[in-house]
Amino acid sequence: MTITRNDDEATAQTPVERAFAIHRSIAACHAHIARGDGVHALTAALMLPCYEAGFRRIALSLDHAQARELRTSLDALRELV
Repeated sequence: MTITRNDDEATAQTPVERAFAIHRSIAACHAHIARGDGVHALTAALMLPCYEAGFRRIALSLDHAQARELRTSLDALRELV
């Protein structure tokens, strides 16, 4: 459900990569909550606001080109679903 990275890996990622990874965690949380996976759904419900805040923080810090790159990545992900 969550993406675990050490600090070195997290700082090596671009802001777009970090936002995309957080978005995947948000989607996983929604899936666990929808399935009602007991403890996993509870954990997901607790983590979801943190992931959403992190995504928002990064998204607001992106420049125009980075925002476009993130939108393109998210659109491609939606097409897979």
